[in-house]
Amino acid sequence: MEQLSLTTDRLVLDSSNARKMRDKDSLASLKASILAHGIIQPITVRPPAAADRDLEGDRYRVFAGGRRLTAVTELIFEGKLPADYELPALIKDVDDTGADEMSLAENILRRAMRPVDEFKAFSRLADEGATADDIALRFGQTVRFVQGRMALGRLHPVLLEMLDQDEIRLETAMAYTLEPDPERQLNIYNNLPDWKRTSSVYIKEAISGTGTKSNGGLAKFIGETRYILAGGKITNDLFEDHSFWVSSEIVEKLKVEKIEEMKSELLAAGWAWVKTAEELGNDLWYMDTLRPEESGLPVEQQERLEELQAQLEEFDEVDIDELPADEQERFRELDAEHDELSKLAKGRHSAEQRAQSGVVIRTDRDYCLDFGKLPRGTTASSSSSPKAEKDPLAISAPVLSELGKAATVALAEAVEAQPDKALALLAALLELGPTSPWQQHRPGRISIAAPGVTVGGFQGVTAKRSYSEAFEEYAAMKAVDLKKALARLVAGAVDISQEWLSSNASMRTATLETFDVDPTPHFDVDSFFTAARKPIIAAAYKEMTGQDLKDGKKGDMVAIAVDAAKKTGWLPEYLRTATYKPKKSK
Repeated sequence: MEQLSLTTDRLVLDSSNARKMRDKDSLASLKASILAHGIIQPITVRPPAAADRDLEGDRYRVFAGGRRLTAVTELIFEGKLPADYELPALIKDVDDTGADEMSLAENILRRAMRPVDEFKAFSRLADEGATADDIALRFGQTVRFVQGRMALGRLHPVLLEMLDQDEIRLETAMAYTLEPDPERQLNIYNNLPDWKRTSSVYIKEAISGTGTKSNGGLAKFIGETRYILAGGKITNDLFEDHSFWVSSEIVEKLKVEKIEEMKSELLAAGWAWVKTAEELGNDLWYMDTLRPEESGLPVEQQERLEELQAQLEEFDEVDIDELPADEQERFRELDAEHDELSKLAKGRHSAEQRAQSGVVIRTDRDYCLDFGKLPRGTTASSSSSPKAEKDPLAISAPVLSELGKAATVALAEAVEAQPDKALALLAALLELGPTSPWQQHRPGRISIAAPGVTVGGFQGVTAKRSYSEAFEEYAAMKAVDLKKALARLVAGAVDISQEWLSSNASMRTATLETFDVDPTPHFDVDSFFTAARKPIIAAAYKEMTGQDLKDGKKGDMVAIAVDAAKKTGWLPEYLRTATYKPKKSK
């Protein structure tokens, strides 16, 4: 068998070459390998036939090594190899049948490297000083691919051996790489129940807890830069398109801060109210939406939107995860601004519409914003129709909301203090569950949570412990202690707020009376009169003292009314029960 070196112009692909499919990713890897290491394995050719001779010399037909020939040809065309680059070749004098068999044999007998050997080889290169960028360039892979293989190569030897013996799947091994410490990897495996230790979902949960996904709605709402500056830690998942934010306390703190900032900005923009989906509970599903009256964007913003579209198109053919951190942050900022302007381009609510409606921060769905929300059945006045005359004694919606919150807090305290009645309330709430048509006619929500746990009528509750832990604790309690615990939990479910019982004031009053609730300690008299209009202040003072309050500066009127209310124990009609008996002020 003769060996020689041949340039590509003297080579043609033989029809006997068995490998017909061309994998672009595989070819890219081969090209990178040729640039780094040259042709490692010679191609195999047939001696020139009479038809393979021309003025330039002999041409050889390649029947084993077609991919190598294609890779070198492309590299020459790309200017990465010289035109006279020579490939090592073995000449075998075989007929068509023999060429077919040898080509097929080469492809069948060629075995891919065992995954574990590949992982270890990448890790050894890194140990010898090669960076992920270097290795990626040499083998024609992405940096992320190389980093993932290196992480797999650093798995605990026991886990690597299990992978090599097909005792665990590759997906399972990938999940364990979330934890960089090999000893902890094995410890997690040994401590998980049998049915969880090979599930990537449970493995990742054991490593990162209930970490927030970096590409999820909450993470985008908060912003990665803000999270990192607050000291948040990130666990990278090299095999997914996201990482995990694992500092849950920081995430929760930043979420609350961002919501408050958002509320302030939106209220300052003229919206009547801003609430989270969690705060609204089931009321969210009983709302209508105002269509924006004003359409289009100002010229400057329209030009900015077009500019953003052009800038984002530059990222279309790019793997965002492969970009430097500052470029990734730039992309996220451009994308967020583009989304915001795109929403505005669909139309804007007028100042009058904003004053009549509110905004929902969708904490239940990717933290997007729903604008122009109204309780179902509410009629929004049109800018072209005459404005309805306001009742001078009507309490505003924000004040009613605060009164409802005060009543709910007072009721919760009373429920916790009366376990027997609390059990009766629990039975009634359970009977009228969240799917009941009578849900707006009950003083509470079915979702029950301990203090510190989020409660929402339609939201899932984030528990601080597992079901088995909770059950074991309650099962071990004495009957009297269990009854107290239940009363505390029921107290977390009561709700007689304006948002929940807006159309059922009698239910609120009846429930307060059933539990002998005195809302007075929870009534913020200063805030009430500060927010009230002058006619309300004067009417309340008249009721408290029997005297007229002289019209003057509102601040002076508020101070006089607050003083009288504190002396008499006065409550607005909203909070009164049958036992309400204010003292007369002199």
